[in-house]
Amino acid sequence: MAKNRPRRVFIFLLFRLISFIVLAFPIRIGLMLGQAFGSLSFYILKKDREKALKNLDIAFGDSKSKAEKRSIAKKVFENLGKNFVEVISIPKFNRGNINRYVSCNNIGLLMRFVQENKGAIILSAHFGNWELLAHYISMQGLPINVIARRARMDGLEAFLAGIRKKNNVNVIYRDASAKEIVDFLRNKKFVGIMPDQDMDSVSGVFVDFFGKSAWTPSGPAVLNLLTGVPIVPCFIVRKPFGHEFLIDGPAELVKTGDRKEDILENTQRYTKIIEDYIKRFPEHWVWFHDRWKTKICDQRTSE
Repeated sequence: MAKNRPRRVFIFLLFRLISFIVLAFPIRIGLMLGQAFGSLSFYILKKDREKALKNLDIAFGDSKSKAEKRSIAKKVFENLGKNFVEVISIPKFNRGNINRYVSCNNIGLLMRFVQENKGAIILSAHFGNWELLAHYISMQGLPINVIARRARMDGLEAFLAGIRKKNNVNVIYRDASAKEIVDFLRNKKFVGIMPDQDMDSVSGVFVDFFGKSAWTPSGPAVLNLLTGVPIVPCFIVRKPFGHEFLIDGPAELVKTGDRKEDILENTQRYTKIIEDYIKRFPEHWVWFHDRWKTKICDQRTSE
């Protein structure tokens, strides 16, 4: 850890320098720079590029050509470059101007939960600009809490914590107790979860994802069984300029009384929702995550 400290300090100082530059220009120019940076990263980061292309092969097989998969992978990197610029630019947004950058035709679906004094499990993924999604929800005056991992750099963590606190985006870190999360939901709050990655030390089950068995976090299914709070799919899709926030009605879930089978079936159901969004907008998902790394023969446990 100590030997990596100078490198991390340098990266954070570079991040802050880029932040000052980005904030000095209109967001349109920043997005152009972010796209260029993402495109350059596609060519430089060979390992991540090859992993993305491999996962696209697993997901789409022969249904997409090699050129189509390469184009999707490149757009993924470009989207992340734009995400970087937008996260830095979040201090420019507020409740008065965010709706000019992010549109949503049915935000009333979420507002109705508040009016009816109900909580909701916000289902999303590492898709589009998921950080901006949380800030948008909060800027609509809605009580959002998000489950997230800590950043690997203290300086970056402090920066993210600062903008989240300013916009009332409360973070529940992954090492929090299940009781803490359940309490938020029982207190009629929203809790955002992204159960689309194969993560160590996270309880889950194997379900089908793009036709292949994938170890998937079962947290939303478990929380639904414990609290009865609905799972509401929410995704943010990039437009030529800005985004569209898409909200679906509560996911249809089962509750047969067989806890183990209900967790398995409901995890499969919300995983299918995520898969369907990825199929519609494949360039929005982070394809270079090692999604199928855990094999069925590995020893993993469910909730």
